[in-house]
Amino acid sequence: MSENILSLDGIVKSHGRTRVLRGITLDVPRGQFVLLMGGSGSGKTTLIRLVAGLERPDAGCVTLRGRRVDSHADGIFVPPERRGLGMVFQDYALWPHLTCLDNIVTAMPGRGRDRGERARALLRDVSMAGLEGRYPAQLSGGQQQRVGLARALAARPDLLLLDEPLSGLDVEVRGRMRDQIRRLVRETGCSALFVTHDPVDVWRLADRVLMLEGGQIVQDAAPDGLYRRPLSPRIARMTGAEGALPVMLRRRDRQWGFDGAGGFQDVTPVGVDNEGPACAYLRPEGVRRGARGHVAMRMDMTFEAGRWRTLWHLPSLDWSVHSLEAESPPEQAFLTFDGQHLFAYPAS
Repeated sequence: MSENILSLDGIVKSHGRTRVLRGITLDVPRGQFVLLMGGSGSGKTTLIRLVAGLERPDAGCVTLRGRRVDSHADGIFVPPERRGLGMVFQDYALWPHLTCLDNIVTAMPGRGRDRGERARALLRDVSMAGLEGRYPAQLSGGQQQRVGLARALAARPDLLLLDEPLSGLDVEVRGRMRDQIRRLVRETGCSALFVTHDPVDVWRLADRVLMLEGGQIVQDAAPDGLYRRPLSPRIARMTGAEGALPVMLRRRDRQWGFDGAGGFQDVTPVGVDNEGPACAYLRPEGVRRGARGHVAMRMDMTFEAGRWRTLWHLPSLDWSVHSLEAESPPEQAFLTFDGQHLFAYPAS
C-alpha cells in the first residue's frame, strides 16, 4: 500500500458566516497528481491554503507524512516554512530584486557549495538555461512561472501545491507548462495538489480529480471515470455537456430513457431511482446524423481545429444542441443521440 503524503480528516472552515469547507476528508498517496476542481466559491483555493498552513481550519486535522501539522483539538500548528512543501501560485511570487538563479538558490536548504549548480540544473529542466542572470521584470509571464516552478522544486519537496498557476498564461504557453509540470512531477516522484477551473488540466495532468461544490467533495475519480459518469449536472457541464432538457424518464427492460420523436431514447442515469421528471445533458460527441431521428435545423456553425461545430435546433424537443463533425453539415438533418453521452439527473 502506498504511503499517504497528505491526509485531511474532517476539515471545516468558515469565512465570517459563510461555511467554505464542510467536513473534507481525503488521503493523497505518494506520487499521485491530484486536481482540485470546482466553480468560484467551491472551496478549492481555501483547501490548498489550509494544507500550506496559510490558513487554519476551524475543525479537523491536517497530517503530512504521518505527522499532524494542524489540529485545533490537540493544540498543534506547524508553520508553512516548516512543512517542507513546494508552492506555485498564480502571481508567480518571485523576489523582484533577485535574479532567476538567486530566486532558486535562496529556496534551497543548507549552505552546500553545489547549490548554484543544482539551481542551474533546475533552470535547464524548465527550459530557462541561459537566462540565469535575468530579473523577474525582464521575463515574460510564462518564463516567470517556469522560474516559480523551479523554485518550488528546489527544496526537493514530496508534495507540490499549485494554485491555478496557468490561468494567467496564453494558450500556447499554458500547453507547454502543462507538459513540463507533468514531466517534472513524474521525474521527482513527488505528489501534486493542483487547483484549477480549466477542464483541459483534468485531461492533461491528473491521475485523480476531486470535484468540489459548496465546500464538499462531490466526486472523487480518475479522469476517465469523471468523463464517463459525472455525478452532478455541474460536473457534466464542466466536462462538456449541455442541456437541462426536461424529460419524463422511464425504464424499458433494463434500460433507462425517454420517449421522443425518434422513438425510445436511452440515457445514462445518474442518481435516478424512480421513473418521473428528470433533466438531460448531452455532449456534442454524442450527436449523430442519420436517416432517421429528430428533425433538426442548422442554426449556426463554426470551424474549430479540423471539425465543424454546429448548433442545431430540434423543434420536437424545443431544444438546441451542438454536434462535432468532420464534414460541413447540411441546413437540415435527422439527429440521434448516443446514450453514453446523454446524462439524466433527477429534476430538482
